[in-house]
Amino acid sequence: MARTVRDGRIDSRSVRLKLAAQAEPHWLKIAKGCYLGYRRHRQGGTWVARFRHEDGRQAYTSFGPADDAMDADGVTALSFEQAQKKAQAWFQHAANGTSGRRGTYTVADCMADYLDWVKTHRKSHAHLKTYVNAFILPKLGRVDCAKLTARMIRSWHQGIADEPPRLRTKAGETDLRYGNEDTDPAEALRKRRLRANRHLVTLRAALTKAWREGHIASNEAWARLQLFPGTEKPRSRFLTTDEARRLINTCPPDLRRLVQLALLTGARYGELSAFDVRDFQPEVGTLHVRQSKSGKPRHIILNAEGTAFCRSLVLGRPQDAPLLVRADGSRWARDLHFRGFKDAVRRAGIDSGFTFHELRHTWASLTIMAGAPLMVVAQNLGHRDTRMVERHYGHLADTYVVEMIRKSSPSFGIIDSGNVVPGRVSPSKSYPQENAAE
Repeated sequence: MARTVRDGRIDSRSVRLKLAAQAEPHWLKIAKGCYLGYRRHRQGGTWVARFRHEDGRQAYTSFGPADDAMDADGVTALSFEQAQKKAQAWFQHAANGTSGRRGTYTVADCMADYLDWVKTHRKSHAHLKTYVNAFILPKLGRVDCAKLTARMIRSWHQGIADEPPRLRTKAGETDLRYGNEDTDPAEALRKRRLRANRHLVTLRAALTKAWREGHIASNEAWARLQLFPGTEKPRSRFLTTDEARRLINTCPPDLRRLVQLALLTGARYGELSAFDVRDFQPEVGTLHVRQSKSGKPRHIILNAEGTAFCRSLVLGRPQDAPLLVRADGSRWARDLHFRGFKDAVRRAGIDSGFTFHELRHTWASLTIMAGAPLMVVAQNLGHRDTRMVERHYGHLADTYVVEMIRKSSPSFGIIDSGNVVPGRVSPSKSYPQENAAE
């Protein structure tokens, strides 16, 4: 059995708790090219290991939390001895070339691993891959993650914020084309920074996942980078009930059904096009989203009008048929609605910039203004909590808040500040002078 190498800095819980939190682990050399590391966080720490091959390439892995907050059990919390035992076993695999990835781990490798994970666990793979190929890989793809610095990422982030909005290019085209910016300079800057922030969020998510899986030794390069502030603003564009009726009436029959269900559910276009007849449950008045943007299923609750509309869609149709179909009987797919919807918006006399996704905002806005609590709206929209709803729609709940305060706050029968409150004070009760002054 291999002996345990001691180190007074990290071999006991008491001494580890005195260490300062830092991204770079405290390394202990076990043998030539073999290192056990302890990374101190603000609350507890984790065990990592590093193996250096003869050609100089290094491999990393993470074993899990140290027993700083919980007693060691070998699984959810590891003592120094348990972590070292796991590290020694891993070193053998690393030496035999079976420890996983070896050699340089580039940003391109990191993004490929992340996209593979997204493809299995999320629905946004196609769009995300397009953005990664367009904005991340050209500038950072060849950089070794071990040599990635905060300055590199900050420069890349600022570069996107300085760039005008891009136009789509045809297959095979290499020259970038740019569109017109907002005529308001402040709004144009906000939109550019918002775009840069979204790509930085994607990059950080991929790097953090690789770091947690042991492919990257330190997260120092990106952990402290800040997003541009003030880029998000509340959703302000939605249809009134009359505008929604006008839009519905200008749509051809197949598009009309799609628009109606969007207005009645607040569902995303991808969710609407994926619905089958079997997803409607008339007994409880719900639509089952089998896989949402987050990868988790949910049930959309319908009102009486929504339930009646779905009943008309499923009447006499097989369970595996698409709930919504185009004029030729095929299922709606990506962007097939785009041109027809823009034409309908124009004929209805609505702002030409109004998009199909804003039908979702219309449902949320009208529902909140009618008095629905934000948590209820968030659940029906498929958000994990109310943060997104509060950010975009919280200002619309003001009327509901005013009504609830006026309805629920206490009343004491006070006519005005100069009159005595009706009622008698018991003569047996007296109050100290200092309380009266208060």
